[in-house]
Formats: sequence, structure tokens, C-alpha cells
Amino acid sequence: MSPPDAPRSGTRRLLLVIAAIVALMCVAFGYAIVQQQGSFRAYRTATLETVTPPWRTERLEPEACVRFAIDWGMACPGLGTWCESEAPRLVTECMASHDRSAYCQSLGETVGSTEFGYADCTRLRAEVTGKHTQRSHKKFCAAGYRAIAQHCRSAR
Repeated sequence: MSPPDAPRSGTRRLLLVIAAIVALMCVAFGYAIVQQQGSFRAYRTATLETVTPPWRTERLEPEACVRFAIDWGMACPGLGTWCESEAPRLVTECMASHDRSAYCQSLGETVGSTEFGYADCTRLRAEVTGKHTQRSHKKFCAAGYRAIAQHCRSAR
């Protein structure tokens, strides 16, 4: 028997080139993510931490809470998941800023429905143009109404 042939230098060189390309792509992707995270943090600080949110200075109706979260999210420069996770937190904070027991009682059992907020979101989205923009709007609006439903269920 003869020993197995050693890998050809061309194959080894090709593997090194592929590994270098993958490494460069990882570095570029990582850099882009770090830049976006910096933009997201700066936006979050400028819009939520250094200024007083509107629900702390006035009583916002629940729909206004959702509108604020939608507008905030649509202008958010970070990755979608970062911005989308912030929207329900904003609505929850807005809802908790005032007594909403009468509002929640007026909703009754509708907060348990999967259709809760659907018509409101459809109405709010009518003004939005562009498929991608409408999709983002839909996500933020649905997250906002889920936060309202959760607030009302936990208040019972």
C-alpha cells in the first residue's frame, strides 16, 4: 500500500482564501452591528432618557400611547428586533403612568381576543405608504396593542 497523497497546494490555497474572505466578512458585519448599536443607543437616549416622555407631562389615551410607540419605532435607526422590543415597553410604561381601570373595564373580554387592536391598527396604517413601511408599522402597532391587552389583563 502506498501512503495517501498530500493535499495539493492549490486546494490548501483555496481554503485559505475562503477562510480569509469569511473572516473579513465577519469583521465587516461586526463593525456594522456595533455602529448600528451606537446609533440605536444614541437615539434611545436622545428620545427617551434626556427628554421627558409625553405620558409623564400629560395624560395620553391608550391609542396615543400606541401612536407614540409606532412613531418612535418607525424612526428608530437600530436593528428591527431592538426597536420592536422597545415598542411594547413604551406602551406599558405609558399605560402604567395613569389609572386605566375604567378603560380596561370598558374593553371587557376583548383584550383576550387575537383580533384585539386589529381594526385600530388597520385604520392607523391606512395613512402609511410603501410595503416595507406598512410591515414595520404593523409590527409596532400589534406590539403596542398586545402591551395594552397585557396591562388590562394584569390589572384585573
